[in-house]
Amino acid sequence: MDDKNIYLTRRVIAAINGELEYQNEMAGSDRANEEDNGLSGQIVTLGTYTDKARDAWTLSNGNEASLHELRKVAAIAIRALVRFGCPLRAIGDK
Repeated sequence: MDDKNIYLTRRVIAAINGELEYQNEMAGSDRANEEDNGLSGQIVTLGTYTDKARDAWTLSNGNEASLHELRKVAAIAIRALVRFGCPLRAIGDK
């Protein structure tokens, strides 16, 4: 893998799509999507699972447990972008 340039691989896309499918089937999965929660519900959920990823890394020997949580984080972020919009980066934006 070229560490300088990072692009989505088929494996990563498949893992995130699988996680999205799983999240779609979860009871209560629309709670954070409801109008009264909107984007803020997604951000709170994202923060909770980011904390879980950090804790998993801190408390485990290796990266595997944390990577499972990061897959969830990626899917939550993508869910929010799909649902609420994904602005493109303008040329020159930092």
